[in-house]
Amino acid sequence: MCTSITLKTTDRLNLLARTMDFAFILEPELIFIPRKYPLFFEMDGPERPAKYALMGIGQQQETCTFTDGVNEVGLACATLYFPGYAEYSEGIISDKTNLASYEVVGWLLSNFSTIDEVKEAISQLNVVNTPATLFGIVTPLHWIVTDKNGNTIVIEPMKSGLVIHDNPLGVMSNSPDFNWHLTNIRNYIGINPCKIEPLKLNGLTFSPFGNGARAIGLPGDYTPPSRFMRVLFGKEAINKLDNEDEGVKAAFHILASVDIPKGSVITDEGVDYTQYTACMVCNTGTYYVKTYDNNQITRACLFDEDLDASELKVWKIPQTQQYGRLA
Repeated sequence: MCTSITLKTTDRLNLLARTMDFAFILEPELIFIPRKYPLFFEMDGPERPAKYALMGIGQQQETCTFTDGVNEVGLACATLYFPGYAEYSEGIISDKTNLASYEVVGWLLSNFSTIDEVKEAISQLNVVNTPATLFGIVTPLHWIVTDKNGNTIVIEPMKSGLVIHDNPLGVMSNSPDFNWHLTNIRNYIGINPCKIEPLKLNGLTFSPFGNGARAIGLPGDYTPPSRFMRVLFGKEAINKLDNEDEGVKAAFHILASVDIPKGSVITDEGVDYTQYTACMVCNTGTYYVKTYDNNQITRACLFDEDLDASELKVWKIPQTQQYGRLA
């Protein structure tokens, strides 16, 4: 379970934000990969140097895997769970780029700069049905990708192959597939943030109990279709965003509407909850992240690092809330 949105500001910045909801404890790290750093993709054979420097959340084990990230030329990507729908190739295809599902984010960010480039490259991609080392299972995933100009797509591995959807809404959650979510919007087209006028019937006046009555019917549960609709409503209703600061604040507030507290969703694997929320600014290479146990937003910037360094860098994301005292 996860939810993601893009946001644009009036000063032409594009942001990609997401929640990471999972029952398995991820212990996320923030990883910086410099240009030309050799990346190893398990299915693809030899190490390949990164064309672009990137920063993303993931884990460093035998190799680096990413759940989301942004690169130096403004491409950003996030991976979300896609159970019941994701289908991968059963083997390596010699004339294609072969990747495991958990390697796609790192491959995209280390090699491409625009959505047009990504679209062209996807035709040569083969996602192989192989388990992730961290989980020991084949992870069913799909991906949202956006560039600094705000062009956004969803990539879904279906039975027919890899399907690319243009995503002008800039919203994504989990299963069903993206086209299903677009159709589902028609169930909620009467919802809006405006005031509702009192109703008069046979001399009686019936006023709403409070403001926000036109949002009655907006779903409040934690299923992917409901989370999709809540963040779409929040994104479309949000006030004009003038700059990065306003955009980042808006992203965290909108995604707070789908934040999952521990105990609200119980799965066969355990307690599913929002382990972290992150926001990436494509144009400035800036990362903002907070975790379940720490509401203090941590900031890091790709361009504060040496893009031509010889080694990667890894930071542990702060997990403990520090409480200050009022003066």
